[in-house]
Amino acid sequence: MRLVVTADDLGLSPGITAGVIEAHRRGVVRSASLIVTMPSAEEGADAARAEPDLEVGLHLDLVDGEPASEPAAVRSLIDHDGRFLGLGRFARALATGRIRPSEIGTELRAQARRARGWGIEATAWDSHRHTHALPLVARVVGAVAREEGVRWLRRPMPGSGWRGPKTWALAAATSAAAPFFRGVGGNDWYIDLTSWGGDAATVALLATRSGVGELGAHPGTSDDEGLPRRRELAILTDPLLRAAFGDDTVCRRVETGDP
Repeated sequence: MRLVVTADDLGLSPGITAGVIEAHRRGVVRSASLIVTMPSAEEGADAARAEPDLEVGLHLDLVDGEPASEPAAVRSLIDHDGRFLGLGRFARALATGRIRPSEIGTELRAQARRARGWGIEATAWDSHRHTHALPLVARVVGAVAREEGVRWLRRPMPGSGWRGPKTWALAAATSAAAPFFRGVGGNDWYIDLTSWGGDAATVALLATRSGVGELGAHPGTSDDEGLPRRRELAILTDPLLRAAFGDDTVCRRVETGDP
């Protein structure tokens, strides 16, 4: 089997960036996803470029922070202060037809362009709060991803052993989004370490699963955004995981030299 271990939220804050880099240097993280819409984002890109063995993708953001586009170009995505609407308001606006798909495309391209301007050629994409799996968003994401030469799109299809209301919603969204992602590589199953709540021993058992899996994690040197980031950093750097996964199990989403 192949397992991708991805640290999300690179660039969300200095403490989160530090946690991602530590999880890579001392732990099992080989991939990270950069969010470009936050004040600390460029610092995150700088830190990632200093790690030649860290594969860095794009953590698309449509619900937090400020857009990479000019506000006038993405009016349906932002509030009166020029910030994204937040997950709840975004979902309601999407469901009622108030979000313009063309503006989603504009913003995705702007975020990819910003990452390139910081030296990050992101050919693996996922998203903040999994919004890219919402079918109405997935249609745009799939089209723009192919246009941008993206080679990996996260499929947040819950793996066995991860249960709860969030997993049911993700499974339904991922199934509906599947046609729009066709032709772009990705994982067979996904587990979010934060929601799953596994410890180092249970994470180690992922090495026995078949297919291409992805473990998404949110390490940091302090707990913020309501997430237990220090706990996840401790799990990802636990020597047990290095021993369990060995040298062959954990891989990057897109390897250098892949076609």
